[in-house]
Amino acid sequence: MYSKIELQRVLETAFLPSKCECASVANDSLSVKLINPHSGEIELYVAKIPLSDLATSRSIAQVVLSLKEQRDLMAQMTLSMRRLG
Repeated sequence: MYSKIELQRVLETAFLPSKCECASVANDSLSVKLINPHSGEIELYVAKIPLSDLATSRSIAQVVLSLKEQRDLMAQMTLSMRRLG
């Protein structure tokens, strides 16, 4: 199993060029905030990702992929809302 510091470094690197901020939260979990590097807007915030979900390199890759998909979906929804408004 990876340490929290190692997990934070891996996750923050995985989302470049977006800025990724990881924080340890209670109950052995992490929160992840993805920030647009140009606008500074928060693209996605996910709290309480259990460390047990980040036990292997494969599970980390799956979480990264899931977060990227969620971020992209949120961006599409935001764009659609702007077009409607």
